[in-house]
Amino acid sequence: MTITSNNDLLPKPTDLLLDPDRRTITIAQAAAILCVSPSTAHKAHRRTGYLMDGVPVLRIGRRCVVSTSQLRRALGIREPI
Repeated sequence: MTITSNNDLLPKPTDLLLDPDRRTITIAQAAAILCVSPSTAHKAHRRTGYLMDGVPVLRIGRRCVVSTSQLRRALGIREPI
């Protein structure tokens, strides 16, 4: 009998970048992809308006999101088909 955890059912952070239907992700999800803490990512956003060079944080109402297309470009990852 194999026991699996709930973590096996959750998508990996990098899977979010490879999903062609996903246009944006949260700052916390982007932080997981970049292997930095969410607080570090939020501090960078508050200080500069960017998550990292070339990746602006978009404010939609009270929500802050990151474009997956721009994050992929900054990381050198091709657009999914």
